[in-house]
Amino acid sequence: MNTVGKQGKLGEHIKCVVSVSMLTEGWDANSVTHILGVRAFGTQLLCEQVIGRGLRRMSYESEPRTVDIDGETVTFDAFPVEYAEVYGVPFEFLPTAGGTDPKPPKDTKLVHTVDERTRARITFPRLLGYRYEIGAEQLAARFTASSGLTINTATLPTIVENAPIIGASNIQHLDDLKSPPRE
Repeated sequence: MNTVGKQGKLGEHIKCVVSVSMLTEGWDANSVTHILGVRAFGTQLLCEQVIGRGLRRMSYESEPRTVDIDGETVTFDAFPVEYAEVYGVPFEFLPTAGGTDPKPPKDTKLVHTVDERTRARITFPRLLGYRYEIGAEQLAARFTASSGLTINTATLPTIVENAPIIGASNIQHLDDLKSPPRE
């Protein structure tokens, strides 16, 4: 089930999975677009985990986006918008006590600088992106006689069986690594 929706893998053509407890901790699929909760949830954390499966990005390829900021046209790369449909998953696990009428909002205070202290005003820039620069330092390795590691078939396994909960087992031999990859 770990390959559902992944291109070139066993589950690439699966469009719908119906299961209990599959979308909880430890199951990762970035192709989830719809979640339908049809059973009771035991905790708020479980609700959040299930919803989180639909919030994973399907694509991390950015595309150019152009916006107008204070009369200036700015172009930058951004991820395209992706949506997830969630039905039947409560965003509030336990109902609150009391009536259903919402409380009026508390009085708020506007905080601003006075004219005499305009020079001390704190402003926050509009951030359009980050740029990482790699320094000029170089990594150097020094190998000595004690740096060596000998690996042989006497101390390491040469056959490994991968047996998922659902699906066929797959046996890997050491000789498979020596042969050219199959397509």
